[in-house]
Amino acid sequence: MRRALQCGLADLIRTARKLPVIAYFTWSDTKARYIRSVLGPLWLVLGTLIGVVGLGVLWTSLFGLDPREYIPSLTIGLVVWQLIAGCLSEAPGLLVRKANLIKNIALPISFFGLESICRQSINFVHNWIIVVGVLLVFPPDTSIPLAALSMLGLLLTLVNLFWICIVLAMVSARFRDLEPLITSVIPLLFFLSPVIFRAEQATFATAIVWCNPVTYAVNAIREPLLGHTPPASLYLVMCAAAIIGWIAMLLLVGSRGKRVPYLV
Repeated sequence: MRRALQCGLADLIRTARKLPVIAYFTWSDTKARYIRSVLGPLWLVLGTLIGVVGLGVLWTSLFGLDPREYIPSLTIGLVVWQLIAGCLSEAPGLLVRKANLIKNIALPISFFGLESICRQSINFVHNWIIVVGVLLVFPPDTSIPLAALSMLGLLLTLVNLFWICIVLAMVSARFRDLEPLITSVIPLLFFLSPVIFRAEQATFATAIVWCNPVTYAVNAIREPLLGHTPPASLYLVMCAAAIIGWIAMLLLVGSRGKRVPYLV
């Protein structure tokens, strides 16, 4: 176990030394996806804006909700969900789709996980334009120190997504059925996550909602921005998940990382 942890840490150190390469790859990939496009990456913003307007109008009309409270909650929840869903849907194919690169260049395994997180973070920053606009139109009753807590929630979310991406990528390299399974589960996970509703509104299934890890990420980022102080237990759960997950990731990378070129 100690040997595996050392190998896993060595893999992370090698990835840290390649941060400029990762930054170049992620930015180039983002630009390449929108080449010869008039709006470019703003198509991401437009797609999210359509979702916010459509769902906002529909749910406020059907259930008589106050747009000043519901639309900011929906917007933040939807943007955070897109970050999480993007990482989860991309993770199982990270290593398989880069098979030629892995077989020809000795790159650390965590390199591909960090590249995915950076790519999805760029999309997240683009979508955050809508959040800023909505909060300006419907300003919440919050304070700067309280709103700053959302940065802690975002940091913990990214830390957890990093190890999840690497674990899913390595497991999927061995068991290819994992990718279609994740694809099938993500739509269900959306409806079980407090994106279009608040966690406290799910009185019929409170236990199910709080057993969903996405609930902690969404609430940790959204609630401070809306003027609500999340309970300390929320951050403790996310910290515990990060510690356990990173240990598992290091052990997996350290003990099975060298087999990846033969699996993909």
